Amino acid sequence: MMDGQTLMYGLGATKAGTSWLYRYLYDHPECALPNIKELHYFDRTVPKQREKEVLRLETIRAELLAKSLLADKRKAERLESRLDEIEAWIKVIKAGGVDHTGYRDFLTRDAFSDTRLVADITPAYGLMDEETLIKMRDMGPDTRFVLLLRDPLDRLWSNLRMMAGWRVKDGETLTDAANTLLDRLLAGEENGVAKRSDYETMLTRIMNVIPHERLHITYFEDLFTQESVDKICTFLGLSPQVGEFDRVVHASRPATLDPVRAKDLRELLLPQYAFVETLLDDVPARWHHNKGVLI
Repeated sequence: MMDGQTLMYGLGATKAGTSWLYRYLYDHPECALPNIKELHYFDRTVPKQREKEVLRLETIRAELLAKSLLADKRKAERLESRLDEIEAWIKVIKAGGVDHTGYRDFLTRDAFSDTRLVADITPAYGLMDEETLIKMRDMGPDTRFVLLLRDPLDRLWSNLRMMAGWRVKDGETLTDAANTLLDRLLAGEENGVAKRSDYETMLTRIMNVIPHERLHITYFEDLFTQESVDKICTFLGLSPQVGEFDRVVHASRPATLDPVRAKDLRELLLPQYAFVETLLDDVPARWHHNKGVLI
């Protein structure tokens, strides 16, 4: 990183407000964030994963190129800048590299060199093992981590609704698709969602290797207030900036959670409530409410 520049990682959790936080920091005049919200640099390291990520990025590039051909001059110029960024990031992903030079150079390129903070907000980083978290921690002289937590039941159900939106079949409602995914989760499938619900393992790994002074934990339920974002800015060494708290970013579409299935989540989620309540102070009222519903 450049002298005096902070590298911030947004660790997640999934469906806990990271997209809103990304937009807030993206708009902050002292920050420089890539147009690509989730870089997935540390969680997609094997060749097949990187090939899949390149294909995803190439799809985005093709969509942006098609839009630029139909856009007016000003919009076309903005899209061209985004296309250049995607091209640069595709090269980094393809090259890999054990010293992470390409990653550092991408985040601290000339356009970003005069900012206080650069950031990589990728919720999946919350699932990283301790060895990877140490590499992230040591990526620069001032690395900081922001972790957003959301009520376990609300987070899991939002995650399933998001996935159901991708998989819903013709003639099937989103509610049916989401509850079917929940059945799979309760049957021991959908391991990715289950891992994202395992706050105990995630927090234990993170707190084992990230010093307390480099980690800021915020609850989704408290995020959308000026007091909360001011605390985040102070932690990151930024000037306070007014937030757009009525802005909704990537919210999952609504669906009805079957009450019988909701009770079946008790065994799965109660240990997570208990662990967080023991580890952290001032768990939001929503957590107490949902825990009571589960009990």
